[in-house]
Amino acid sequence: MNSTIPPTMDRMFPVSTLNRIAIVACERIMLMMNNTGMLLQPKIQNMQQVLAYLSGQHIDVGCCGDRGDFFRRKLAEELYLTYSVHGVTHNNIFEVVSGAILLEADTRLILSESTLRRDVAPPVKIDPQVLDILARIAGIH
Repeated sequence: MNSTIPPTMDRMFPVSTLNRIAIVACERIMLMMNNTGMLLQPKIQNMQQVLAYLSGQHIDVGCCGDRGDFFRRKLAEELYLTYSVHGVTHNNIFEVVSGAILLEADTRLILSESTLRRDVAPPVKIDPQVLDILARIAGIH
């Protein structure tokens, strides 16, 4: 008799993939923001700074108007030009960036809680359109 143990399925693989999509998308969004050449800070270091720029809550002495609108338009344009992402505008770019942040945090939490058990994976809630956009940015589509 063959007494080998059958391999167990890693049901956390989709969660790991979603986590990787979120991490790469966040890194590329920060890189695009840093490459605009219009930031007062020399380098954006986290996604909260991206949200501050997109919402216009960054320090911008001497400039009038909604500077957040400029950065929202610029990031949406860069997503279109660089990754051929259609349907992202200055009106919904905030939801895409927030979706990336939430997906990364949710999947990181799920993965950290499942270190001993990988045969069951809880569902991850994310808008399918946002996931498609993030997958395009991450190069997984």
